Amino acid sequence: MSETQSITEPKAANSVNGSAAPAEQVDASASKPAAKPPLVETLRALGTSWAEVAIGYGRIALENTARVLDRTAGKLGELQGKLKKGEVAATEGAG
Repeated sequence: MSETQSITEPKAANSVNGSAAPAEQVDASASKPAAKPPLVETLRALGTSWAEVAIGYGRIALENTARVLDRTAGKLGELQGKLKKGEVAATEGAG
C-alpha cells in the first residue's frame, strides 16, 4: 500500500507486476482512448488530402487514356474493314 492511499480505497490487481492500484485509476486509464499528438493528426490529414488529389489525377488520366484507346481501336477497325474490301493499297502506308 502506498503512503497516500487510504485504507478504505478498493484495490485492483495490476497485471504487470501483481501489485494493487486504486480501482478508479485502473478504470479511468482503461476507458480513456489514447490521444494522438497533434503533429501526428496533422500529418495524417495532410497525407490523406494529398492521396485524394493524386487519386483524382490518376482517375482523370485513366479516363483520358481509355478515350484515346477507344478512338484508336475504332480507327484500326476502319482500316481493317478497308483492307478487307481492298480499298487501301498495300503500299499506301509505306510512302
